[in-house]
Amino acid sequence: GVAKFGGIDVIVNSAAVHPYGTATTTDWETWNRAMTVNVGSIYLTAHFGIPEIVKRGGGAIVNVASVQGFACQQNVAAYATTKGAIHTLTRSLALDYAASGIRVNSVSPGSIRTPILEKAARGDGGSDADVEEAYRRFGAAHPLGRIGEPEEVAEFIAFLCSSKAGFCTGADYRIDGGLTAGIGVK
Repeated sequence: GVAKFGGIDVIVNSAAVHPYGTATTTDWETWNRAMTVNVGSIYLTAHFGIPEIVKRGGGAIVNVASVQGFACQQNVAAYATTKGAIHTLTRSLALDYAASGIRVNSVSPGSIRTPILEKAARGDGGSDADVEEAYRRFGAAHPLGRIGEPEEVAEFIAFLCSSKAGFCTGADYRIDGGLTAGIGVK
């Protein structure tokens, strides 16, 4: 339990499922699973973790959202909805617990080399070469011309959890290689 480690100072919420489907092709079970895993898990860590952070005099919470919460692709209705909900829950928690010394922020990655992105790149049984080609294609959509690496997201999350980000709360930080900076028309 918590006592074994001396308390909780930081919570990073990054659990996610990424179902594909529209409002009419996503069944209710899939929709609820996405809401439970992607948003409900954040609620539960807040519900049980915030009292522990308060005991320590404050701390930080970082929720991993997605650029899909701002500008989504087709066929990701449940996933995109959950990521938008994370942005709102982050702001709500930031306001509710600022006086307790708890900073709450979210990060919204673009295309990052993760198992979820690999699954999207692989499609229905694609080869490793297909995955690398998809990564190049995904990267070309980002102004920096590449996909991001997990370490780039992790380092920014570590910064947000540190005292160096002591005046940052209630905000979302996009780690997206410039993906959401423009409208995508060339």
